[in-house]
Amino acid sequence: MAEDNNRRSFLGWLTVGIGGIFSVFLGVPVVAYVIDPRHRKGPKSAMKLVEGVKLNELAPGGTPLQGVVRDTRTDGWTLYPNDVIGRVWLVQVGARPDLSTPEKLAEFNARTTAEKASYLFVFTTKCPHLGCFVNLNGAGNGFACPCHSATFNLDGQRAAAGNPAQRGMDTLAWEIDADDPELNRIKVIFKSYEANNAEKIPLGGGDKETPNL
Repeated sequence: MAEDNNRRSFLGWLTVGIGGIFSVFLGVPVVAYVIDPRHRKGPKSAMKLVEGVKLNELAPGGTPLQGVVRDTRTDGWTLYPNDVIGRVWLVQVGARPDLSTPEKLAEFNARTTAEKASYLFVFTTKCPHLGCFVNLNGAGNGFACPCHSATFNLDGQRAAAGNPAQRGMDTLAWEIDADDPELNRIKVIFKSYEANNAEKIPLGGGDKETPNL
């Protein structure tokens, strides 16, 4: 009996020992991968690239162009790595700024959205009335919502009396993409805002923002 107990004890320790050896051999590469700074994710930027439109395709007084914003989205257990999260209208109103040096680019990107509006308006395509997608109107001199006839000028302001929208089109914070060699694309902080509200309040929380700035 004592011999059987000793045998079982020996086999138990042997199993633990072999398991420990395998854990070391398997664990070292995993730990090395985790601590390697090349595999650490950097901080996620709030700025997202606007695809499908370039700045040189716009002109002051010209036709606004629409771009697409993509990001990674998770729905339950499903991961969408390149999903469309929104669309934006770009309206050029002034001359292209001088971006001839990295310093001038950085100075321009540091300006407020209101200051950048002397060059470019960037609007979300969602109507501030009830969230339908705003299109260009037939005359090409503004925007119109197909759902409830809300109309807006090219500067995003409400165009007519009796407009069902309680505020103008929602502008987004943006900057010129410094990674684009031609400086011909922009990035935006894409947000959605409460519909049917005179105030510009981000969905999902956040401070109230000044409409159309």
